[in-house]
Amino acid sequence: MHEPAPPTDTPVPKVYRPNALGALARVGVGLTAFVLVCLGLRAVAAPAGGSSIGGKLEYWRDHAGEYDSVFLGSSHVLRAFVPAEFDRATADLGAGTKSFNFGVQAIHLLEQRYLLGQILDQGRALKRVLFEYQWLTPQIAPENAFNPRTVYWHDAPTTVLAVERALHWGAELGDELHHLQDPARRHSIFDVLQRGLPPGQLAAEEHVEHFLTERLMIGRGKDVLKGLLSREHGQSGRYRTNHGYVSLEEDASVLVAQGEARNSYSVRRERFLANQADYHAAVDTLDAAPQAFGDAEWVDGELTRVDDFELLASIAHEVQARGVEFVLVILPSQSCNRPFEERLAAELGALVLRYNVPELTPELYNADLRYDSGHLSAEGALYFSRLLARDYARQGGRAVQVERPSGRPLEEAAQ
Repeated sequence: MHEPAPPTDTPVPKVYRPNALGALARVGVGLTAFVLVCLGLRAVAAPAGGSSIGGKLEYWRDHAGEYDSVFLGSSHVLRAFVPAEFDRATADLGAGTKSFNFGVQAIHLLEQRYLLGQILDQGRALKRVLFEYQWLTPQIAPENAFNPRTVYWHDAPTTVLAVERALHWGAELGDELHHLQDPARRHSIFDVLQRGLPPGQLAAEEHVEHFLTERLMIGRGKDVLKGLLSREHGQSGRYRTNHGYVSLEEDASVLVAQGEARNSYSVRRERFLANQADYHAAVDTLDAAPQAFGDAEWVDGELTRVDDFELLASIAHEVQARGVEFVLVILPSQSCNRPFEERLAAELGALVLRYNVPELTPELYNADLRYDSGHLSAEGALYFSRLLARDYARQGGRAVQVERPSGRPLEEAAQ
């Protein structure tokens, strides 16, 4: 039989058990600290979106006050609009401008709208925005999911709009809206429950996931470090020289100087020169009948693409509400959707300039002014910039585009 333990004066330690209110307070403090850290990192980080996008945003942040006109769009704008030439031409016509090329490769319509907001917020001297027409892809391309270029534009307002448009087109198109699945996730057990959801809802959920990634600053380490070290993006300085314009010839020569004599740009040029008959046949087809989305080499051909009049009209209205003129420009790529473009011209409530009808602008489809099937050469960009300036100056931003007789030189037609 064991004897009882001797009595002790050592106090028994108390186990602290917080009440529900105390636990919630600690969670709140933790979340607040997390939010403050994210806000701090965001405040010091260099602009997001990668070197090209971040570089243009960085340059615009520091020099926006120097410009009264900006042309925003895809690589077709980047390679076709020469601000110095446009400004010379408008000055000669009594409508002087100071313009900047905000073209970026493979832009998405929702991304384009986001960038437009950034441009307007800082461009207090802006008088006009030339906006390249883009169709909408409700879904994010699987190969581009969660890369910096896709994540950065998913702020709250743009994400809400992206979700709304995805659900809208899901209901509008029904089975015609196809959702592409990432092959790497095709057999994932985590996606089993999602596979039965409507395509519009799947596209909407992807935008929400990208929003969370953007808010949590995931993948922004390099941008934060650049900001802390006061280092600008590698492309920022490049945009000073030609006010944002970069020709394909220039990009090709840069790679040649780096030892890449045969590069992606030179290969595109060689392919274009070797297939002139195919190019001319495509132009003839475009001249004869509407052809939707014929030049889409930068986007996955399986993605569903739509002409979203409501979204374009809202963008035009947002610009005009700020007292800035909105001009929609349809560039001379190898695509057109004439009934929709006619609706734009009639109902958008803004000037629409069309350059994708070879019958009206045959010079822009001359192979001598092309670098490849979808982009103008440096010489073609000079020509187009003068043509755009003359069309805009003639109309004062309000009239209907003047049709030039086919085949006549620009200088003669401008008389």
